Amino acid sequence: MYHGILSGPPHTVPPNRETGAEIYDISLENFKAQMGWLKDKGYAPQSRDLIITFDDGELNNFQYALPVLKDFGWKAYFFIIVKRIGKNGYMGWEEIKELHRAGMIIGSHGLTHEILTNLLDSQMEEELKASKQNLERNLGVPIDSISIPRGFCNDKVIDTAYRLGYKTVFISERPAGLKSGCFSRVAVKSNWPLKRFDMALKGKAPVLESLGNTFKKILKTILRESGYNWVRGVMIKILR
Repeated sequence: MYHGILSGPPHTVPPNRETGAEIYDISLENFKAQMGWLKDKGYAPQSRDLIITFDDGELNNFQYALPVLKDFGWKAYFFIIVKRIGKNGYMGWEEIKELHRAGMIIGSHGLTHEILTNLLDSQMEEELKASKQNLERNLGVPIDSISIPRGFCNDKVIDTAYRLGYKTVFISERPAGLKSGCFSRVAVKSNWPLKRFDMALKGKAPVLESLGNTFKKILKTILRESGYNWVRGVMIKILR
């Protein structure tokens, strides 16, 4: 799972992104190296072994990721935050249409990028339904896939997405106790060398990172959505 792909400076990133978004920004040089690594290792584009996705719909995805994907013959999912389309640093409708014409798959990343498990059922359903309808109306193609925003989900959210017509649901890390079918993903981070990237492809992680991820899951369970995001934001600011 990718987010921002950066070249420069200056970097093409939206202002006022969520705290910690830069953790997932990949340099164009590293992105090219990772796509080349996949090709050298014999991975097939959009096979059951490998699905490439991009969350948020940042303009840098169109500027930098798309040409690399086309050069290597990869297809990818691009999940769009509908209310941010055309805003500073995000793709507009013409860029999204060009992605589709290039063979990429367009999906929803919600209407406003809210944490869906924080919302009333009616609000959560509106996020899922309105984003799908808006994309379909403007692109003229079915929108069958969604990436649940912000790393929090439950069976109610996923089951509602399926009921509203989505055929494929992507999440981040799979939470404990989740029963619904969906695709969990690994978020590629800015400081990964190719060796760490290769470990992720094999479903592995360094010991300390694994321990950190376990601790993060425990915090999410204890603090819930708002509490965890507050603590995370404070820690990121301290460590900067």
